[in-house]
Amino acid sequence: MLNMYISRNMCPQFDQEIAAETLKLQQIQQKYSMYTAPQKYVPPTAEEQREIDSRSVHMSNVDWNSTVEEIEKFFYGCGEIKRVTIPKDKFTGRQKNFAFIEFDSPKSASMALLMDKSEFRNRFVTVVAKRTNKPGMNASKVGGPRYGKNQVVVKYVYVNAPAPGRYSKRFTPY
Repeated sequence: MLNMYISRNMCPQFDQEIAAETLKLQQIQQKYSMYTAPQKYVPPTAEEQREIDSRSVHMSNVDWNSTVEEIEKFFYGCGEIKRVTIPKDKFTGRQKNFAFIEFDSPKSASMALLMDKSEFRNRFVTVVAKRTNKPGMNASKVGGPRYGKNQVVVKYVYVNAPAPGRYSKRFTPY
């Protein structure tokens, strides 16, 4: 607002101060933009995913009330743990009875495989190497085609009268 009332010819020093402040503000915004801007999730490539899976294990028969901290404590002697994931049911919110543990190195994952058939919270757990998901592995064609050329659509059912056409004498629904 003040800029509207002061002529540019009268105060060149004022314009220089505004330009310097603007430059400082832009530098500060650039510096902190990487901390505040939401990062877009980029899924790992197939090669990166294979490398992650080579240092990960799958633990089944986990107690329903287990926590991430307890699982980390269970695998403490195997090596440094990068991440523990306990999936949850999307409808009930209750955690499932398996977990994925990602280690820092494949050697740690092989050490964790030795923990197979050991006791965790009064249950014998199974520890196996995590497999790499293959695209389309979950898509199955159980029950045949749902919408396709083999679909039968019944439009009319004649109950009290004979059906039109050449098979009208043989049609008896009841």
